Amino acid sequence: MPVPSADSVPLPPAEEQDLVRALAASVVGNLSPDELDVFDETAEEFFADPDEVLRTRDKDEAVGFGLELALITPVVLAVVTSVVRFLASLLADAMQETARPAVVRTLRRVLRIREGGATAQAEVSLDADQLRRVHEVAMNRAMSLGLPEDRARLLADSIAGGIVVA
Repeated sequence: MPVPSADSVPLPPAEEQDLVRALAASVVGNLSPDELDVFDETAEEFFADPDEVLRTRDKDEAVGFGLELALITPVVLAVVTSVVRFLASLLADAMQETARPAVVRTLRRVLRIREGGATAQAEVSLDADQLRRVHEVAMNRAMSLGLPEDRARLLADSIAGGIVVA
């Protein structure tokens, strides 16, 4: 796959949130399963105002139902959002490359020009370098949110691992 462009491919908000929730829930389930009880509420608050949820987490204030905001869920949601946006750009660029032969074949049919040969459909998957870059995006975002390096690495490992397994 080619290197993704600098511009992020905007996903419809509901689609992006569904993707983020699914991957984040899996990661939270691996890193801190007890937080799954409040995952949906935390995700709703995060999607309503990510900056506020992360700011509140930094202040170590209590949540409305008495839990300390030492939750990893908001950080996971923020990191996974960056990863999903990165992957959307990566895949959009790859799909453009993959679609070119199909566009040419269709144009040939429209223009009634014979095709010289059949082009096989390429399967889209991440190679080792792209997976390393996903890990790097996750790690950088986690550290920018103030996560200690060892926790940021564990989170990035979990996200990258979840993508490979999926």
